[in-house]
Amino acid sequence: MAVTHAHTRLSISGLGWGASAALIVLFVLCMLSALFMPMRAAHGWWRCCRRADQFTRVWIDGLIWSIVAGWLIALVFGTVYNWVVARRAVEN
Repeated sequence: MAVTHAHTRLSISGLGWGASAALIVLFVLCMLSALFMPMRAAHGWWRCCRRADQFTRVWIDGLIWSIVAGWLIALVFGTVYNWVVARRAVEN
């Protein structure tokens, strides 16, 4: 007796928001560790961001690129996953 599993399609918007939120949390944790342990956690890259205008620019760029990267991950992974699931459903 063969057991088949029906896989549902993956929500690309849910995956995009989830991946973006995870990357934002990781970015904030990294920046906070660089603030509190500048020479240990940052490994020297923190020296380029000591001025106030560069500091805010790093935060803004990091948050924006975390969102962009999360949505790119969601678009690629979600599209490929949904294509594979649809193809397997047709084969069965």
